[in-house]
Amino acid sequence: MSKSMFQNLAEDYAKFKRYVKWLYVLYELNTQIAICEPWEKVFLNVLLGSCVSLILYATFAFVPGYCVTVFHLLWPQTMMQNLTSACNMNIEGFCANESGALIT
Repeated sequence: MSKSMFQNLAEDYAKFKRYVKWLYVLYELNTQIAICEPWEKVFLNVLLGSCVSLILYATFAFVPGYCVTVFHLLWPQTMMQNLTSACNMNIEGFCANESGALIT
């Protein structure tokens, strides 16, 4: 007798749940959080989550600007003019035509 689709989905969901629990136990053992009390686990998880979120925010907010600055420093201005000739940038950072009107 073949299993129904619902039974297959239930088994897959149970496997996924076991896998996530296994990953969490692995995380606790590798970070030595498993030996802490429950309130210490919460504090350390919040601290780790805050650090990771700040790193991700800084990566998306500041790294692209730093990469552009390094790019401008490493390559001469003549090469940069060839790359930016398609769009003249005005102060706000939008493309502008030669008369200075914004292109939408």
